[in-house]
Amino acid sequence: MRNKEDIKWMLEEALVRRNEWKIWLEEIRNESSSSRKQIAEAVRTFNAMNGVVKTLQWVLEFPGIEHPLN
Repeated sequence: MRNKEDIKWMLEEALVRRNEWKIWLEEIRNESSSSRKQIAEAVRTFNAMNGVVKTLQWVLEFPGIEHPLN
C-alpha cells in the first residue's frame, strides 16, 4: 500500500502532466496541420489525467471531491 506522501507526490506529477496535455491540446487545435487522430489522442489523455487527479484527490480526502466514479 502507498503512503500518503507517495500519493501526494503522484498528485503533483498528475497535475503537471495534465497541464502539459492541456497545453499540447490547445496548441494542436490551433494548427491546421493537426490530424483528427492527434486531437483525439490529446483529448483522451487529457480527460484520463482529469480522472487520475480526481481519484488521487479523493484518496487524499480533499473537500468537495465526490466519488471518482460519479
